[in-house]
Amino acid sequence: PIWLATETVTRILRHQVPQENVMRCRWILTWKDVDSVNTPGSTTVSNNAAQKVPARQVPKARLVVLGFEDPMVDQIPRDSPTMSKLSRVLIMQHAASMHWDIHSFDIKTAFLGGTEESSRVLGMEPPPEMREKLRLKQNEIVRLLKGAYGRVDAPFLWFRELKQSLEQLGFCSAPFDPCTFVLRDQHQRTEGLIGIHVDDGLCCGSPRFHQKLAELEKKYPFGSKKSRDFTFTGLKITQKEDYAIWVNQEQYVKDIHPITISNERKITPNESVNETERQGLRALVGSLQYAATNTRPDLCSRLGYLQSHINKAKISTLLEANKI
Repeated sequence: PIWLATETVTRILRHQVPQENVMRCRWILTWKDVDSVNTPGSTTVSNNAAQKVPARQVPKARLVVLGFEDPMVDQIPRDSPTMSKLSRVLIMQHAASMHWDIHSFDIKTAFLGGTEESSRVLGMEPPPEMREKLRLKQNEIVRLLKGAYGRVDAPFLWFRELKQSLEQLGFCSAPFDPCTFVLRDQHQRTEGLIGIHVDDGLCCGSPRFHQKLAELEKKYPFGSKKSRDFTFTGLKITQKEDYAIWVNQEQYVKDIHPITISNERKITPNESVNETERQGLRALVGSLQYAATNTRPDLCSRLGYLQSHINKAKISTLLEANKI
């Protein structure tokens, strides 16, 4: 229904699409964590207000096109625009200095919003559910009119669409970061800032800024909106009563899993690692790098040692990585 509601696809005769431009698709089924859910009624609240129940998981299904089958996969833009660390810090500092609340939001079905502007005709073999919904005949498939989950250029198409919409609302790109947008008043004073991380946003601003943000939400419905206390790209951001902002990655670090090393391997610390263990080391180093860059500079020296030993890693290297 989402693909149809956003007019991402339309029916087309199979022979109207070059065979090499027809991609397959698949359903991705996952469990999504939900912080809390509201249950109607309560035995402890007399006004029948909704009661919070513990976090749980709900099933999620997403239709994804197999973008690697695109014949131009090595030529089309695959940028996934994200604001820099400097921009993120600037937005938080501006919120603290101006006594503005810091906010985050994410845009629902963002990748289905990027419009295809090239003359290419891309097709997709629809799943049975979509074929039935559109009542497609055997000689019909669907044409992709917009970005779609799985397309390698979906992030680029989405960012281009979002940039145009923000500029129409009066925002302009910051000269130091194309993923940061500034709203100014008639005297060129800053009234608000938005930093974009693919389909997530970090922002702060004046009442006029929030009017503009509401207009953006009308065009691209937000999945969630949070203020003063939230997690943004693995960073726990908390704003105090005096508008000071604290950032930590305690939960992010807790969620990093150590490399699994059998007892037999532990007693041979000078033995070289196998490729599976080397991949595990690379993954752990990548996770630690994000923490070191943002909130744990004390890890940088030891992390640099690990990075220099990846290609010549021994079991002792894995043990050291787990200690870090």
